[in-house]
Amino acid sequence: MADLSDVSNALVTLITGVVYPNGTSQPSITGNPVVVYSGWPNMTQLKTDLQANKAHVSIFPTTSHQRHANTAFSDWTVATPPANTLALSVTAQTVMVNGTVSTPQNVVLLVDGRAYAYAVQASDTPASIATALATLVAVDRPATAADSSITIPNATYISARVGGIGTVQRETRRQERTFLISAWANGAAPRDLIAGKVDAVLSGIVRLTLPDQGAALRYKRGHQYDDLTNGIYRRDLRYAVEYATIVTDTAYQIATGVENVTAGAAMDGQFPVRTLVQ
Repeated sequence: MADLSDVSNALVTLITGVVYPNGTSQPSITGNPVVVYSGWPNMTQLKTDLQANKAHVSIFPTTSHQRHANTAFSDWTVATPPANTLALSVTAQTVMVNGTVSTPQNVVLLVDGRAYAYAVQASDTPASIATALATLVAVDRPATAADSSITIPNATYISARVGGIGTVQRETRRQERTFLISAWANGAAPRDLIAGKVDAVLSGIVRLTLPDQGAALRYKRGHQYDDLTNGIYRRDLRYAVEYATIVTDTAYQIATGVENVTAGAAMDGQFPVRTLVQ
């Protein structure tokens, strides 16, 4: 899930690319070193670096400009679908177990209204999976396994399925946080060059890419500070980032379901009608 550190790191990466357009192994846009980082500068180190013609760009989340944009939970959605490595194919009354074994996976056969499920083990092979399924089916009707195939004589309906495990996610909160992006230099020219380039790039970005989502990026305001006594030239850019807090969980793929149908004149007088296996 995205948090302050994810947003800060995304801004650091983005701004580093602005001041080092050809990569950090090549000179910066000022011709001198530029340090880009998350947090507030250590003033002693800052003064030392500025005297050595090394500029700073700091990214700091402010506490005075933040709001919750939305606190409603969203529905669960699939973040990462199951990567099933097994596949079952049906031809007439024969089922073939194909693919490679990995866990966790479930294999399911629906045969004439009955479901037979087997949880794949790490030690399994396609042949042992076929044997396990045939054994389950054989409790109710004739079924045999040969190598990785299953034969179910006289079956009128066979459906074969594989269910794996994936990742689901939902949004639990959406917030807006303003980040203070400060360019620090030992003169007005390098300060203005850095701040101008950074502002130009950020102003053209609508969505900031985070590890698990896109975040809205909006300009708020800017300000300039000059400390001529200490030789510190600073310009602040304030950008608001609206991003979501997302929780994730693992979820098993549903391969089959059972529905009991009842009827009756009242809720306390129901009687079973039929059971549907799907």
